[in-house]
Order: sequence, then C-alpha cells, then structure tokens
Amino acid sequence: GGSAASQVTSPCPEVLINEKYDHVPLRQYRVLGWDTVVSCEHPSIELTAEPYIPVQFFNGTYTVEEIPFNPPDTTFYLGYSATTDANNPYKKKLAISNDDDWAPAFINIAYPFYFFGIRKSTFLLGDNGIVTFANGPGITAGGNCPYATTTPLPWPSSVPSSPSCNPALMRDAIYGVYEDTYTGSNGSYMSGTQGIYYGVLDEYPCRKIICSWNQIPVFNDQNKRQTYQIVCYEGSNIIEVHVKRRNCCSSTNSGMGTIGIQNATGQPQVKGQDRNDPNYYVVNGSPASFTAPGWNPKTATQGTYIENIAYRFTPQGTTTVQSYWFRLLDNGDSIPLPRYVDSDPTTYNALDDTNGYYVPMPQVLNPNTTSGHPTLTRAVIRPSSPSRYVVLSKFKNANGDWYDLYDTIVVGVDTANDMTLTLAGGTQSQSNHMQVKKICQGHTASASVTWPASQEAQNITWNVVRKLNGQEITLPNSIYGVDGSHQNLTLLSDPRFDTLPLNKIDTVYIQVTVDFMSGCSNYDRAMVLVYPNFDTTEHHGICRGQTFHWAVNNTNYTQTTNTPQAVLQSQPGCDSIVHLDLTVFDVSLTDDYIMDCKPITWLNGHTYSQSNDATYETDTIVLPNRYNCDSIVRLRFTIHPLTAKIKSDLDHFDLDHLDVVLTDMSIGNDSRRWSFIPQATEQTGATAYYTIPVEADEATIKLTAFSPYGCIDSTQIVLPLQKEHFWVPNAFTPDRNEGNNTFSSVSTLTVQQEMYIYNRFGEMVFHCEGVDCGWDGRDLDGKPCPQGAYVYVIRYTNIFEPDVTRIKKGSVTLIR
Repeated sequence: GGSAASQVTSPCPEVLINEKYDHVPLRQYRVLGWDTVVSCEHPSIELTAEPYIPVQFFNGTYTVEEIPFNPPDTTFYLGYSATTDANNPYKKKLAISNDDDWAPAFINIAYPFYFFGIRKSTFLLGDNGIVTFANGPGITAGGNCPYATTTPLPWPSSVPSSPSCNPALMRDAIYGVYEDTYTGSNGSYMSGTQGIYYGVLDEYPCRKIICSWNQIPVFNDQNKRQTYQIVCYEGSNIIEVHVKRRNCCSSTNSGMGTIGIQNATGQPQVKGQDRNDPNYYVVNGSPASFTAPGWNPKTATQGTYIENIAYRFTPQGTTTVQSYWFRLLDNGDSIPLPRYVDSDPTTYNALDDTNGYYVPMPQVLNPNTTSGHPTLTRAVIRPSSPSRYVVLSKFKNANGDWYDLYDTIVVGVDTANDMTLTLAGGTQSQSNHMQVKKICQGHTASASVTWPASQEAQNITWNVVRKLNGQEITLPNSIYGVDGSHQNLTLLSDPRFDTLPLNKIDTVYIQVTVDFMSGCSNYDRAMVLVYPNFDTTEHHGICRGQTFHWAVNNTNYTQTTNTPQAVLQSQPGCDSIVHLDLTVFDVSLTDDYIMDCKPITWLNGHTYSQSNDATYETDTIVLPNRYNCDSIVRLRFTIHPLTAKIKSDLDHFDLDHLDVVLTDMSIGNDSRRWSFIPQATEQTGATAYYTIPVEADEATIKLTAFSPYGCIDSTQIVLPLQKEHFWVPNAFTPDRNEGNNTFSSVSTLTVQQEMYIYNRFGEMVFHCEGVDCGWDGRDLDGKPCPQGAYVYVIRYTNIFEPDVTRIKKGSVTLIR
C-alpha cells in the first residue's frame, strides 16, 4: 500500500495511490508504519489514485512497441530441472517427440484472455516458435507444425511454404520467433534444461501464460540454439515476445524469422452487427495482423545473432471503470467516502474526520490518450487519528468478467504539541495559573522548556515582555541569554530597570513558542516580578522662597546644605537608597546674540530682518523654567546680506581677445567658486582667468558666493565669441599717394572672395576674384572712374565655415 508511481509501466492492471504532499519523512513516522501524514501545517491531504485499466471494447488495433528485455520468468533460460518441476502445475515441459510437431494436447487457459477481441479458452504450442488459439474441425494436436514461411503476414488462405499443414493452425496465432528449429528425432537434441515449456505464473488479476523455448537448435546446425519467450497477460490482454538469443543460419529458409500476431482468418477484420458480439467495436477493415518492425519476416546473415530484445503488442479501445474510496476502521469495517459531484466542495464536509470526499474520474476512458494512463481519481481527507484509506477501481470486460483493483495507504496524524515551560524557583499563581518568581533589581531569572522525546522541535523562540503603564513592550534580546540548544533562557539585569519609579514593582513576562517538525506550535509564559534594589539620586528644583515636599520621607525643604537620603525595603528584602539633590533657582537675565544672512524667527514667534549690519535688531522675552522660575532673554540680532556679483574686463570675445579677467565683486561673502562652460573647470580665487576655445560660440561664467553664516548666492554672465573679422572701408583716394589708393576688404580668415562694383545707374564697372583682390578706381576697360559714390557687393567664405558663402553689401566713395 501507499505506492507512488508517476507512470504505470507494468502490463498488469493495477491501481496505485499517491499522496499529493511530500511531507518530511520523520523517523518516527516510518517506525509507526505510516505512508504519509497530516499535520498542523497540512491538516488535510489530497490522495490520488491512477488506475491502469485494460481495454474492454477492442477497436481492431494493436500498438507494437519495443520494450526492455525483461521476461517475467527468467528460469526458462537460467535452467530448471524437468525432474524436479515435473509435478509443478505452473511449469510443464512439453514432450514433443519429433521435429516440426505440435504439442500432443491442447492446453486450457486458466483465466479470460482475449485475442483480437475474442475470448480464447485453449492454445496449442509448436516447436517452431508459434502459439495458436485455433481449435476446430480438422485441427488436431500432435500433428505436423509447418517449419517456415517466406510470405509476410497476413496469410489469408494457406501457408505457401508448407501446404501440407492445415492453414487454420497457422492463423489465430502468436509468432515469436517463428522459424525452422529442430529438436531432433524423439528430442535427441534436447537434454537437461533444454526444451519447450509452458505454464501459468502469478495470481489474479495479473496471471501470465508463459511459453518458453530454451536453447532449441536451428535446423541444419544444432550448434546454433534459440532462446525466447511468449507471454500473454491476464486482464490487459497484452502480448510480449522476449528474445534472449537468436542465432542466425542463412542456409535454413534464408535465415528468416517472424515476430507478430495474426487473426483467425488472415482477412481484414469485420465489425459485428450485434452489440453482444465481441467484434461489435471493431472498425471494418482493421488489419488482420501486426508485426514487430523489420520482423515480417526478418532475413538474417549466416553466423550473426540477436540478443536481449523484446516487443509488446497492446490492444487498443475504450474501457469502462468505476472508482470508490473507503476509510477502514480498526474493527475491519469500512466507511465509504461520499462522491463529490457538485460545484461547491462544501456540499460534503471535506474536513470531517470520518468521511472527507472524493472526486471520481470519467467512467469511459481511452487509456491511450495520456501515454496509456487514464485520468486520476482524487480523495481529500482530514483524519484526526491514523487511518487506512482504500481505493477500489472496478471494471467489467466485454464478456462480463469483473475485475476489482485495490490499493491501500496508511495516513498518520501528527498534531502533537506538548511542551512544558519551567521557571526556576517559580511558584504557581492561583489567580492567573501562571508560574511566578520574585527577584530584586539586578538579579537574574532562568527558564527552560521541554517536550516528550517522541516529538521533534524545529524552532524555539524566546521573548521577554515588560508591562509598563498598562502596555506590554517586547524587550530586545540583548537583555536575555539563550543557550546553544535554545531550551534555556536567563533574564539578565536590564539597565533600564534603574529608571523605575520609587516603590514600583516591574512586571516582566518570559514567553516561549516551540514550532515542531509537524508544523504544530505551542506557547506558554511565566511572570517575573522585579522589585527595586538601587542607590539613586532624585534631582529636584524650586524657586527662591518656595518649599519642596519630598514624598519619600514625607519632609519639607526650602534649601539644603547636605544631601538627605531615605532607605526603602521591598517585599523580598531588596533595600534601596534614595538621595535628594535640591536646587534653588533665581531669576536670570541673558542675551541671545544671533548673526545671519537671512531673516530669523525667534523664540517669541516673531520674524526679524534688517537691511544692513550697522545696527542691532533687539527684543526681550520672559521664559519660565521647569520649576516656574521666570528668566529674561534679550535678542541681539544682526543680518549680513549676501549678493553675488561679477566684474569682467571684456563684454565679448573675438579672435584677437580670447582671454578674460574676472573679479569677484560680491557683498557679504568670504569664499567663492567659479565655474566655466564649456570647459567645466573651477577656480576659487577672488580673481579668475579664463581662455575660451576658438571652436566655442560663447562662454558661460558662473560665480557662487558663500557667506560665513551658511548662505549661498550665485550669478552668471554669458560672453559671446565674435569669430568673424571682415572689415570694408567707406572711402578711398586712388592716385593721390596717401596710402589709401585701393578699395579692398580687410580679413585674416577669408579663404575665398569675389568683388563687384556698380555705379549709380546700376552698371557694373569692376569685378575681381581672390582673397587679396581690390579696386584701383578704374573701370573694366582700365579707364579712371569719376569721383562719386559706388555700390559694392562682396561674396566670401571664411575658414570656420568654408562651405557657407557670405555676402557683404555697402557703398564706398571714390575721391579724386
């Protein structure tokens, strides 16, 4: 019981329960025989059952798959004694007397077995690796078994290579491996464990017909021996062929061998007309045979061999199943769990100890829709005591044979949370049923927690809580110590206890929480009463002429020349000494000097400011102290304003003036920070120097000023860089020898220039190209132009933007 399987690989019908939660496998659970457990952490558990139900309504198809070599009966090739096992009804050695013979008698099948959807009651075994279910007129046991065929399955009429054999015996059969073997005359080649066996193994609901050929020689070569096994499973009707070793002999029918199955006619299957007909569910035209890949037949090479291969033939179709859940009682009775069919699971008491509920799976299933495994059935339970739960899956095959599949799981219950908190030296309080201990301030208290050996604790948490002014406050763990196992705690002296009011009893709770491995928890607390035990001084004050009443010794004082004291004794004998320090206060007169760079709001709530630092802003306020003695405070306030200001020796940069000198002209500052963009550099001196890069268009210069009173002010200036240096005169005097004989532009950055001169009628009188071109006052024919005003148009480009043509227009006066 309690088996868990993610996928059923057995060919036997079965049902397995699997618990949904993977609980911690504590050592005591397995000792108690529990498969799983419910606990405080998981008070309910979901059980699932996965039935593997065989096909009941055959649809005419088998799946063929290669499986691992794992024959159910391994003794057939390990060897067992025919003498020892002669009386074993489950293992019989056939007495086949001659080569190519059938067994001397039909063998009854001890359980319902369906082949191509038809129930079979007997089978006949031949020495050439064949089992047939054919049993009718003209079919006799002990006759000749055809030794080989070269024709692939199916065989609709006769066996081509052995026409002398009844063809009906060659159909309705299992082939594995069907080939020409030779037992010799009267079995002369068989000795010891060599031979052909059959038997029925195991128990309901998964009995198995096992037919075994052990070390049978191939015809023409008795040294090449064959060992294989055919298995027919009860309930699932699955057929398996397991080949331990096949030696190949090409001189015997080209070494051909067949692994497969064939129906009784060799013809395509025909759907039945009557629902009670087993063929009713077969699809018309379903195949007459199914073979292992490459084995219909397989031609082998002389001297080769094949080892440890197996094939499974699984019938396909639909099945009908019903599943039920039960809770088994100790007296052997069982209580069925109610079936949940409504949308609301609270319809049934899912948390009830006796019942719980279960969710059934669909009744009609196709086992091949999910790798051969139908839908799960689930049960949700919550037992309060260890219980056994059983799932029953019932199914009836097409001929009315009932199968009942069971599995059982034991569900334990671990909700124990027993623990005991012990306060060392404590006594049980009658009022609150709690352990109580009285200690003096500065002393310690110890507590421990224990639990039964059958339980396992996972975590222990200690807390110390102080009750003060009607509230409970959790104290930090620095005031208590916990040993390595966390099962013992020591309450240390808390320095804060020294601030307790006189005659005040401090209440402290030690509390512990134990979390067990099962997920359960338990909690308990004990009380510690801390009585005063200190030597302290009380500080008090009075105004001149007043009287102070000290409640500790019930005495009045106007002033003291010494330090009075009182001795207090608590219930557990904790003595405390209290001293009185009394101060007599007189009226005081003080000045409040404040200097700032911004307005302030003073003690009286008024805001003060002034525009310069030449005079004080003054005020007076009367403040009572905690003893109600008045004091006079006078305000002396001075404001020092802060203004950031920059002085520059340039208002712009040009290509001849790339350096600037800057001066901090701020008012009220004692330090500063210069910052420059685009170079992102900083300076702190009162005078700063900056050189602008020629590729920049402008420079941003920022000054941040700082006052000694924490104020900050900033300002900035932007100085552009005038990159263009292009100048044109407005008059010239040709032929007068005055140094102004040619009209031309002045520039050090021009890379291309073209000049046009027009008279007052708009006629062009001059044109030239080149950086250094100029007009000497003559027209295009070289004749002197008359005195007067002329218009010029100059097109040029500079080194910064050589692809941009600029135009300069204006007038110039020619003076003769």
